[in-house]
This record gives sequence, structure tokens and C-alpha cells, in this order.
Amino acid sequence: MIATRVLGLAASGLTILVLGACGGRSDKEDAEQTVRDIVKAASDTDGDKFCGSITEKLREQLTGASGDKTDDACKKLIDSQKGRKSKVTKITKTEVDGDTATVTAELETSGRKQPQVFKLKKEDGDYKLASASQ
Repeated sequence: MIATRVLGLAASGLTILVLGACGGRSDKEDAEQTVRDIVKAASDTDGDKFCGSITEKLREQLTGASGDKTDDACKKLIDSQKGRKSKVTKITKTEVDGDTATVTAELETSGRKQPQVFKLKKEDGDYKLASASQ
């Protein structure tokens, strides 16, 4: 169940690190790019990028760890998901409300497409994944 939840979230894209370097985009564009980046990081099993793109609260929820242990536990969890490739095939809806955004995207995993809703929250000026659901 955790693996499925992580993959759903991971399939969700990883932008936070990239967004800080990019400027000039609207909040809507930033939120959509964040989702693409999170999904890519999860698909590439890049624990550093994925875990850096999600909120501390979500890291705690996914790993059951707290405090200083969440980063390592998150990276190990993502790194253990090798072989499951996902990609964003299209963004179908994006809503921005202040420091939060909701992005609905179609993800393809193992040839199967399904919608995924990503809830994002700005932390330190960048969107981070707060939750994801189908």
C-alpha cells in the first residue's frame, strides 16, 4: 500500500528544485511544472529530488519517520521503487489559490493511463507536493 501511494505521488512530478532557478512563469505554470518534475523524479527513483519536492508533513506520512530521520527514510523508500516508470501525458486542470494549487494530470504507468490529483503547497517560495490521490 505504501509502495502504491509513493508511486502515485512519485508519478506526480518533481519541480521544486528546478523552479527556483527558472523565473518568469506564472503560478499556474510553476504548479504544472512541479507535478511533471515530481513524477519524473519518482519514475527515475531519484530520492533526493523527489523528497526535496514534497512537504515535511508528507515525508512523515509516507515514511512513518519524524524529525531528522524523514529525509533518509524518504530517499530509501523512493530508491526501493526501481522499475516502475510513470510519465505525465497531459495536465487536464490546474487551480491556484494563494499559496496552494491543485493540479489534475493524466499519468501513464505500464501502458495504463489514469488521472491523478496533486495538491501542492508553497514552502519557501516553491511549490511542494502536499498530497496526491486518484
